[in-house]
Amino acid sequence: MTEHPKKRFPVSILILATIAALFGLGTGLIIVNSNNGQQDGPIVLPTSSFSGLREGVQAPDFTLNTLSGKPVALNSLRGRRVLVNFWASWCPPCLQEMPDLKAAYTALKDDGVEFVGIGLQDETANLQKFVADNVVPYIILEDPKGTVGNAYGVLGMPTTILVDSNGVVRKVFKGPVTKDTVIAEMNKLS
Repeated sequence: MTEHPKKRFPVSILILATIAALFGLGTGLIIVNSNNGQQDGPIVLPTSSFSGLREGVQAPDFTLNTLSGKPVALNSLRGRRVLVNFWASWCPPCLQEMPDLKAAYTALKDDGVEFVGIGLQDETANLQKFVADNVVPYIILEDPKGTVGNAYGVLGMPTTILVDSNGVVRKVFKGPVTKDTVIAEMNKLS
């Protein structure tokens, strides 16, 4: 009777999996820290094990530049209800919802509400042209590398996040929103 050798888990697969995990972690840290202290790029405050934005959690702070290069921090808007909309000029559903966002902003702007559009992984010139052609009345920031989008767990666009006056996420919408939905949901926030 011949004895079969015991099957062992190949050590090489375990080593490769460990290297891949470390490489992914290192790449993520490089992306988050790629700013090297420069003030002209996005800054994302660290979040622990962030795997997507959930309602009821503090919105991660960020600082991004407007299309004219002025830095704006989310925390600077504390005390107001804030709609954060991730979009791009090359995204058809984003462009479809823009008239609704503009109308909702016009209806809410005098009620302690701020809208922040974040152009995600888009060219500055394309964002500038779209904003000018469509007379977008609210703050537009750019996130060319998607750093803030990644921190917020944005997997598709448009994504809209409603933040209350204390900086807490109250609603996350994946896909286009309507004027009526935005107005109704913003009016529920404190």
